[in-house]
Amino acid sequence: MPVLRSVIVLSVTQIIAWGAMFMFVSVTAPAMARDLGLAPSSIYLGPTVMLLAMALGSPPLGSYYARLGARPVLACGSALAAPGLWLLAVAEGPLVYFAAWAILGLAGAQTLTTSAHVFLTEVAGEGARRAIGAQMLAMALAPSVSWPMTVYWEATLGWRGTYVLYGAAMLLVCTPLHLWALPRTRPAATAPKAAVAAGKAGHSQRHRLLVVALITAAVALNGFVTWGFQLVLIDLFRSFAVADYLAVGFGSAIGFIQLSARLFDFLGGNRWDGVTTGLFAAALMPIALFMLILGGGTEGTIVLFLVLYGLSSGAMSVSRATMPLAFFTPAQYATVMARLGLPLNLAFATAPPFFSFVLAEAGNRLALAVALGCSLGTLASMVLLSRMRTAA
Repeated sequence: MPVLRSVIVLSVTQIIAWGAMFMFVSVTAPAMARDLGLAPSSIYLGPTVMLLAMALGSPPLGSYYARLGARPVLACGSALAAPGLWLLAVAEGPLVYFAAWAILGLAGAQTLTTSAHVFLTEVAGEGARRAIGAQMLAMALAPSVSWPMTVYWEATLGWRGTYVLYGAAMLLVCTPLHLWALPRTRPAATAPKAAVAAGKAGHSQRHRLLVVALITAAVALNGFVTWGFQLVLIDLFRSFAVADYLAVGFGSAIGFIQLSARLFDFLGGNRWDGVTTGLFAAALMPIALFMLILGGGTEGTIVLFLVLYGLSSGAMSVSRATMPLAFFTPAQYATVMARLGLPLNLAFATAPPFFSFVLAEAGNRLALAVALGCSLGTLASMVLLSRMRTAA
């Protein structure tokens, strides 16, 4: 079964890639700051550089998806990640350090998430939504796998040796799996013209541009909130005078709630599409933020916030990947997702330092007010998209 095999292979390679190319820094940052003579905040600028490079590297990939398909793009990105990790392993100062992250960003644009989802649309066609949902369900395990492994390898090899090992894994494990374990598919440019011209693809150019603009607004505004809070959530709870052990415990619980939201969406199969999931997620987020603002950060309101926020962010992560399939054919999906890479990764890159600064300098009320404004913008975009989908 080509679809099942693809989901399994991409689940394995995406867990390895996200752990080896991005998540490791949460574990190795203290040792890196000490050895490189950089402030801890400067270490975390590395992932920001990576996301900026991903943003710039994503739009040009649309033509490669169309001509070559996603499989060679995935393999090329995996191979390119190796020199980036090895350069990071030998870094002695900021210049080489940030250059290595820039290489990882260009590699990430090719091999992280988007290319995997584009490939699943190639192999699964109209059944791509369920295949993407299954792969994203497996991706929820990425932190649970990567962080303990990084702790072990850093204790055994040091952080530099760990990056050498991770570079070898990208080159010798992920690259061959992408090249030879994934089935061959037909790229979008060679799809039958009738399939491209029919149905969803038959809308006017103006209609398609409006849909893309609304999807971009929805996912970028939501991504700004969810990625911005991802690194400062524990500090946000601490700002309400919550005890440290409770703040950490509350923050850790979100992953399980997000996983349950993804599982619920996956078990729903084809009963609803990505727009319906996104509308549900977008409606929950303002309620979650209102609860935290009005409740003043009491333990009860934090628990309620966690449940609503976790369900919203988990469901929206699925919607972000599958929503375009409600308006565009699988052949057009690659181009749309490549265009979304620029605003989405820019939002991901700028959100954590923005919310960290606002929380430290202006307090939690302003941070939550900005997040609420963004979430209302997401909800408005999703309402318009839902109406356009119904009209179509």
